[in-house]
Amino acid sequence: MAKPISNYVTFLAGEECLYSVIKRSAHSLGWKVVGEEESDRVKRDCHVIWVDKSFANDKRFVSIQPWQRINHFPGMTNICRKVRLAQSLELMKKKFPREYSFFPTTYVLPLHLSSFRSLFQNDGQSMNTFIIKPDGSAQGKGIFLTKRIQDVENLSTICVAQQYIRNPLLIEKKKFDLRIYVLVTSCYPLRIYLFRDGLVRMCTEEYKHPNDKNIRQKCMHLTNYSINKRSDKYQRDEKETLPSNTGNKRTISWLLEWLKKERGELAANELWDKIADICVMTILSILPTLRREYDSVFGKTRLQPQEQQPTNTSSSGSRDSNSSFEKSRCFELLGVDIMIDTKLNPILIEVNHLPSWATDSPIDEFIKSRVIVQALSVINVKSHEKRAYERARRKQSRLRLRKRRQSVDDLDQHDNDKFPSVQNEPPATKKRQPVFVSNSAERKIRSIYEKYAPEKLPHVKDLLIKYRGYEEWLAMKVEEKYTQVNDDSSGSSSCSDEESESTTTEEDDDDDDLIEESERAVLLEEDRILEDYDRIYPPKEKGCISRSRYKEMERYVTEKDEERQRRLTCPLHEMRSNNNGQAENEFGVRGNLNRGDGWIGGNVHVRQNKQETKVFAPPTKQQIEFASRLYLGFSVEDTEVTTRSVKRKSRLLHHNLIDEEDMDNPFYRLIDRVRQAKETSKQTRGRAERRLSCRSGKGAASSLRHQNLDLELEVPTVKIKPQRNAFLPKRI
Repeated sequence: MAKPISNYVTFLAGEECLYSVIKRSAHSLGWKVVGEEESDRVKRDCHVIWVDKSFANDKRFVSIQPWQRINHFPGMTNICRKVRLAQSLELMKKKFPREYSFFPTTYVLPLHLSSFRSLFQNDGQSMNTFIIKPDGSAQGKGIFLTKRIQDVENLSTICVAQQYIRNPLLIEKKKFDLRIYVLVTSCYPLRIYLFRDGLVRMCTEEYKHPNDKNIRQKCMHLTNYSINKRSDKYQRDEKETLPSNTGNKRTISWLLEWLKKERGELAANELWDKIADICVMTILSILPTLRREYDSVFGKTRLQPQEQQPTNTSSSGSRDSNSSFEKSRCFELLGVDIMIDTKLNPILIEVNHLPSWATDSPIDEFIKSRVIVQALSVINVKSHEKRAYERARRKQSRLRLRKRRQSVDDLDQHDNDKFPSVQNEPPATKKRQPVFVSNSAERKIRSIYEKYAPEKLPHVKDLLIKYRGYEEWLAMKVEEKYTQVNDDSSGSSSCSDEESESTTTEEDDDDDDLIEESERAVLLEEDRILEDYDRIYPPKEKGCISRSRYKEMERYVTEKDEERQRRLTCPLHEMRSNNNGQAENEFGVRGNLNRGDGWIGGNVHVRQNKQETKVFAPPTKQQIEFASRLYLGFSVEDTEVTTRSVKRKSRLLHHNLIDEEDMDNPFYRLIDRVRQAKETSKQTRGRAERRLSCRSGKGAASSLRHQNLDLELEVPTVKIKPQRNAFLPKRI
């Protein structure tokens, strides 16, 4: 009698599952493969969903339940699109130029066309060769090489331009690249595994430096399998069971053995370690975006931690089922394309989130079947998880209903407390809402002294009187003092600075060990299942890049992502303020003006900023001395106030610092005369303005024309005698 379908782990292989090796891998694990002919209800309740087609919307992710798994992460396209990959890596390259040198400088066209045009001469030609790739292309479609700027000025789609690698490593005089398979089992916490083998894809034409004659030969310069398989010179494997490594497609294990013979074992191992670091750093460049999109899609249907815990602690089965809901609902198999130059430096070409799983040759079956079977095994999905999750949801709904009834009963009890018969109830039994208390600093200081220094409790009042007005600063300093002493008490007090730094690093290592301990069971289980994979993050061993350096990269990209989110969510006029909104604006209000205020000054709508209050420290003895000298009119640099410095003029009040001994200098007299002339002109101007204000009537205008305003210069006046009229008789 056949078992019902509910007792199987069901695997949805509908029309979006394109490759037969996926279905054979699911059959080998004992899973029930559900085809497209099944009902919608059966397909909707499948445990594992496999998709080999690109989809733009998030409806498929939203429908994933906690007991289901899908082979894609919501935000993984941020490194699978060439433009987004270039932007993410260029951002990290600014902070970590040495580590992120594995990716060539990329220009997004036509966005960066002006800067890209500067790489060409005046006639539009360049000595270097550039490779142009469309943003969303695959299988080598739309890729071409060029040395002319005219070829990229009229592009119909967004493309990326990179400098062509002129010195690639060759196998049998042919160019090749590597297809690396990377498995991401979780994004929070991040766990990455690297498959120890892969594919070496070779061109069919012997490589020559690109020139005007061979620049259009794709089978010489492009290593894509979809392009070279159409060539007449393409060689397939001869054997049908195991790969012979004699054709144009070979295994990476064969390549590493070949490199050990040609360059040495140390060089081959170092190359593989560099490739692992490239895979980790590429995913770290989008880690905040990956986590944010994962939480935005799956965060709403997650069970609460307090509601996940079963009431019966003796039932281990329910505890295991509830803990399984916290697992990642997504896993991803990425195809990373790597190229190697003659110096054995790996160079990242692109990342594919939809790699081809076609098995056209025995070497494909040999590699891809192991990649998929172990990846499906590690997700650890169980057939009973759906029933356990439904029981947990029903229990969760009952708890919510019980809390709702309890809140209604509490409300009725609160209404009964309003009757006069119970108004004489002692006030201690009544719950009061917490309000702001002015002596919060005193309570904080007392709580610290009670824990660390009880003998200082009687002196709290004296301290508060001494530092009146700076209570918050005092509480902050007391907390820093005693918490620092408590942290340092674990170590010896006689250690030097170098020893203290070493102890802090050891404490960081201990913290990492504690973090690893919480995930140790999961990591050990995944390491056991993934026999042909190497865990590259968290790293098992010390590689080319330490774990502390990885953590630094993670912190940096997280900070940059937070800044980007603030720019997207905050209004533009808040981000374009001067002094970060600290200074008062022209309206006397702390805040940022609107966008038009800087131009017309007529918009008085001010957005208030909610800023943390700064805790001011009391002035020091030196600051008090400086303030007293400034108050008396002396310079801050006058460290001693003597009879000689009394005659010295303050720099703040005047522009000279000349002693009595230097008064014989003629320049001093000149400066003194200029100062006196300015004061005299100011007084004269004031008198003239007062006289003008007192005048009124018609005669004031006529007399104003003849009035001498002695503002700065004394203009001589000439008294003119009135002329005698010739027609009048002379007086005797």
